[in-house]
Amino acid sequence: MAFKDFVKTVKSEAGDAVEVTKLKAKISKEKANIKETYEAIGEIFYNKVKEGAQMDPEFSPLVEKIDAAKESIKNCNDEIDHVKMN
Repeated sequence: MAFKDFVKTVKSEAGDAVEVTKLKAKISKEKANIKETYEAIGEIFYNKVKEGAQMDPEFSPLVEKIDAAKESIKNCNDEIDHVKMN
């Protein structure tokens, strides 16, 4: 292989690597968009349930898990306030 051909091959492979990296970054961004959208859907659903909307029973444990986490956060914040007062 001539040096010229070698340089062309290296350039081509480097260009391919850059393109693959760009596409992988785009995939990661799209996956993040999907995750954010799922979270938004979940938050809307959770709020609807708290407002009294009916839900499939399979979601009950998940709603309870969120409620428990929110209560835990509230308790931690209360403890922080108590510690700061002393």
